[in-house]
Amino acid sequence: MRLKTYKNNGFTLIELIIVIIIASIFGTMMYQFVYTASVRSPEPIFVLDKSLKLHEIVENITSDYLDNYFADPDSDLNDLRKSIGKKEGKDYNKSYGTYRVHRNRFIRFTANSEEKVKKKDSDYGKLLKVTIESISSGERLTILYNKQ
Repeated sequence: MRLKTYKNNGFTLIELIIVIIIASIFGTMMYQFVYTASVRSPEPIFVLDKSLKLHEIVENITSDYLDNYFADPDSDLNDLRKSIGKKEGKDYNKSYGTYRVHRNRFIRFTANSEEKVKKKDSDYGKLLKVTIESISSGERLTILYNKQ
């Protein structure tokens, strides 16, 4: 008795359906990964840009301080304090840039702690602490300026 042999010329319908399902699951996972990575990829650049703008403002303030101090060593830090903006918690759009003044006060260090100096004290005008905040990101930078 002779058996008939059949030639296998392709895949069955079930095999094709399983391959299509696996390929669609894999494609969906890859799409989610690539889409998420491409949408979120510029976020660190935007954060860095906001941080650099705040640093630029600090550099402008420091440059103004150095220009005035070296031009006139007897100059008062009160002028710098006024040019930054004396009112704490207020937003300013000055030549330095756009920022919020968080702290702008004269201080001194006593027993390893900071305290605000009043106008009557002899240390008034010697050490200026300025903390500015980026309006958009909320990031803060603190700078100390001293009168020698």
